[in-house]
Amino acid sequence: MNKVVEVNRLTKAFGNVTAVNQVSFSLEPGKIYGLLGRNGAGKTTIMHLLTAQLFATNGEVKVFGEDPYENRCGSLG
Repeated sequence: MNKVVEVNRLTKAFGNVTAVNQVSFSLEPGKIYGLLGRNGAGKTTIMHLLTAQLFATNGEVKVFGEDPYENRCGSLG
């Protein structure tokens, strides 16, 4: 089955602070998911990485099989 979102070994550091450390997961179409964690666990950082509001320090993000930073205007609609 095709994945809507694929995240592989995603890391984001802000200076000496690592907000997200080698996170991997995939999301399938037609399912409902939740993102849970304590304050400071990296939930918002992960969402910013998925929506190309931040660049990853390392790792890979694919949304509908494409790099979210490279999507052309209107290519997902």
